[in-house]
Amino acid sequence: MLKLQVHGIVQAVGFRPFVHRIAVKNHLTGYIANVGDHVEIAVQGIPEDIEQFLRDLKNKKPPISEIDRIEKEVCPNENFDTFEVIKSQKKEGGESIIPPDIAICDECLEELFTPSDNRYLYPFINCTHCGPRFTIIEEMPYDREKTSMKSFPLCGFCQKEYTDIVNRRYHAEPVCCPEQGPHYTMSVEEAAHLLDQGKVVAVKGLGGFHIACLIDDSVVLRVRDLLNRPQQPFALMARDIESVRKLAYTSRQEEELLQSWMRPIVVLRKRKPLQGAAPLLHTIGIMLPYAPVHHLIFHYCASDVFVMTSANFPGNPMIIDNEIAERELPFADAFLYHNLEIVNRCDDSVIRNGLFIRRSRGFVPKGIPISHSKTVLAVGGELNNTFCITKGGKAFLSQHIGDTSNYDTLLFQKEAINHFIRLLALDWEDIDVIVCDLHPQYNTRKQAEDFSQMYGIPVKMVQHHFAHAYGLMAEHQKEMIVIAADGAGYGLDGNVWGGEILFRSERLGHLEYVPILGGDLATKWPERMLLSYLEREIPGRRYSKQEQQVLLNQLKKERILTSSTGRFLDGMAAFLGVCYERTYEGEPAMKLESLALKGKNLDVEMEVEGNQMMVKDFVKRIVDVKAPKKDIAKTAHTALGRAYIELLSNFNDMHLPVGFSGGVAYNEIIAKVLQKEAQKRGLEFYVHRLVPPGDGGTSFGQVASING
Repeated sequence: MLKLQVHGIVQAVGFRPFVHRIAVKNHLTGYIANVGDHVEIAVQGIPEDIEQFLRDLKNKKPPISEIDRIEKEVCPNENFDTFEVIKSQKKEGGESIIPPDIAICDECLEELFTPSDNRYLYPFINCTHCGPRFTIIEEMPYDREKTSMKSFPLCGFCQKEYTDIVNRRYHAEPVCCPEQGPHYTMSVEEAAHLLDQGKVVAVKGLGGFHIACLIDDSVVLRVRDLLNRPQQPFALMARDIESVRKLAYTSRQEEELLQSWMRPIVVLRKRKPLQGAAPLLHTIGIMLPYAPVHHLIFHYCASDVFVMTSANFPGNPMIIDNEIAERELPFADAFLYHNLEIVNRCDDSVIRNGLFIRRSRGFVPKGIPISHSKTVLAVGGELNNTFCITKGGKAFLSQHIGDTSNYDTLLFQKEAINHFIRLLALDWEDIDVIVCDLHPQYNTRKQAEDFSQMYGIPVKMVQHHFAHAYGLMAEHQKEMIVIAADGAGYGLDGNVWGGEILFRSERLGHLEYVPILGGDLATKWPERMLLSYLEREIPGRRYSKQEQQVLLNQLKKERILTSSTGRFLDGMAAFLGVCYERTYEGEPAMKLESLALKGKNLDVEMEVEGNQMMVKDFVKRIVDVKAPKKDIAKTAHTALGRAYIELLSNFNDMHLPVGFSGGVAYNEIIAKVLQKEAQKRGLEFYVHRLVPPGDGGTSFGQVASING
């Protein structure tokens, strides 16, 4: 008898019925069972049939499943008459984990709209190929009684499908039907008609509540006012890919991503202005329906596209509780919510140009290979936060957590950490080290120190931008010089970093330091940064001459300095009048990029002196150039990218690859300039593909900083 321990994404993906089919086909006897966080298979038969079974196991597995490794053991034969799927067993150890939530499959979608089907128009239809997974799981192994579906006993019809080895719903743990399954408290048809009438509807989906409404400017402006998001772009949900093409330009890769089982929000170039949904931006985030309820809404609606944005106020966690939704969202005209508990809230994933802006639904909790086998908890930074846990050579990045300066979000992170530890079959005493950001005032650092004191685990602090660099190198398994460019990170010298050239543990160069006029006020009011660079008054801006003089007097007393790329872009945005007040993270830089894409480079260069890029001198020169705003914007981007590569080249005698990380890595213009300039010098160029370049990937870099 050959016994196999199969690790990977092998639970909740139809793996057991698949193994049963190929075992029977190859005339084998034995069993398969979920064992803790992996599956155990025992097979008996002639050697040729076992070899064919092993080939089928690797080559014909379900498309959503992943096999990381197979441990084999030859054991004495037992008396098996058939091949059976046996009851799950609890066993400690391993590092496998359940798959993410999966968009509705084609078979279920067809049944959803087949009048003779038992699940006709039923918004919770699912099978082993699709439906909720991560959002309903409480603990491993993945069985119905360990999910929030345990509150809904199987009826006779569902029980028959659940126990039929040849049925698509064999051991589909969320399987249900209208007779005894979850239900919505109002009809989807009624909610859809309200949307068509211009009403605002709070919709509870797989991972939490969304606010849905028409894309008409009058309706969107009302939602902006109610959610306190005056400028932040809203995601849209379109009926189908044809509807997407009417709104935005799409590439083949983007369409494949939109229609994949992950169904992320994909940030696309606008074809239509859509200024209400994404003011002063050239892009718009769009997703396709992924849950049955979304398809039902479009089935009953005349509209082909809606705003579908997370129903929470800025900084707060995504709402998952019905009562909290009614209390926090009193402005909604209707609530389309259900009675299935969401165990793990999970925001939509967002991808732009192949880069994760947010890695969440559809991707979490899939593991990412990492070079060490230690068990590490990294708590991340502050904004757009995630945490990360490593085990057995894999890093498990959490779903989007959010702004941990908010107390409720910090509590959410603590709860989610404990839940991940359970899902990974870990205890706190298994964790070797906790990693946090160097910033002394981050709540996550205090959280790490609290965990350390509570469980006796050592804490390691990693500087923010080095974490970005470690993460990028870990993704590509390459040593490289990394440009880490973003808005802010507490530096090793106590200043605010954000325009760094890093190699291993050394800071090779950076943007010239300038004072931050008013500290955090400068991040909200970009014109303050413009004054920091110019060191003089500039007429025609939002601040009056008298106000500018007061601020310039204050500038002489500022002691906090920054090398931030984000603040440089903020200052240019203020100079060109595209953003005077930041109302969401990255707003000035995003609007500046949209303006710059229409312009041409004027070949005004940013000088390099020693290990610094002389940004103040550049700003003082560029503001006196008489040219269209779009050309000045394009020139600022181009000069910055060229200066980075020029400075980096001074330290790159070994011709090491160049990497680009940090929030500025989303900037299409700067990334292209860096790539072009690096390749002109014969240097390889790398960006992130597995984790977000921004702060959502910092925790991955923190775990990567640990040596094996």
